[in-house]
Amino acid sequence: MHFLSSILEKDFFFPPMLLVQSSAGSQSEFKTLVIFALFPVLIAFSFLIFVFYRSRREAVFREKETELQLQKTEVALKALKAQINPHFIFNCLNSIHHYMYHHPVQEAGNYLLKFSQQIRYVLESSEVKMVPLADEIEANKNYLELEQLRVNQAFRFSFDVDPTLDPESIHIPPMLIQPFLENAVWHGVAGGGEIEINISQWDEWHLLCQIQDSGNGGHFENDFDLKTKVKKTSLGMSLMKERFAMLNQVNGKNAGFSLEERTDGIPGKIVKLRIPFED
Repeated sequence: MHFLSSILEKDFFFPPMLLVQSSAGSQSEFKTLVIFALFPVLIAFSFLIFVFYRSRREAVFREKETELQLQKTEVALKALKAQINPHFIFNCLNSIHHYMYHHPVQEAGNYLLKFSQQIRYVLESSEVKMVPLADEIEANKNYLELEQLRVNQAFRFSFDVDPTLDPESIHIPPMLIQPFLENAVWHGVAGGGEIEINISQWDEWHLLCQIQDSGNGGHFENDFDLKTKVKKTSLGMSLMKERFAMLNQVNGKNAGFSLEERTDGIPGKIVKLRIPFED
């Protein structure tokens, strides 16, 4: 019995103990392998989080920088409009000054009333970014009627708007068309002729406004012209170039204008304006 017990202890009891120790060691090694296997994954995951955070932060910085740049451009655009409006007002006052010397007081008073309506539109529109196309057309008709009075109806004008456009729902930046009409009057048809304005759609972002005159380039100026009394720098076209450039910075569009001689055998010029619009 004693011998049998010793055999059982040696052959049957101790081997299970060895198996338990062996199993514990395998589990420890397995855990170690799992940790070493997960370590690169953890590093890669941490790197991805870092890259995502950094790119997100840079995107926020770029967004703030773009916003500041747009604000800066809008301020510059507003300052530029403030320059354009006095340029327009001076020319209108010049017209009134001339009109008063050549017409009865009552007619001059009517002219001044029409001018006040035009100035009100200019001042109100200078405070907004966009105005209805219908309002802009009406204001430009009013301006040309003022100029007709000044030069004794020496020229004619017409507006033609593509019937597919709705002038009431389409909005454009104010005071983009008038400076070119002013240029056509003062350097084209003041001595006689016609101005034709055609408005259509250029693409999904721009309108096309074509202004063509059939004038002989006559310039209406005499001893009563305020430009002989007041020192003034010509600003019109250079200001418009700056304004279109700034509008493109703000809107990301391709607005602009071109000035060419007519090619249909009629003396005069044609201006093509690409004007950004919103529905």
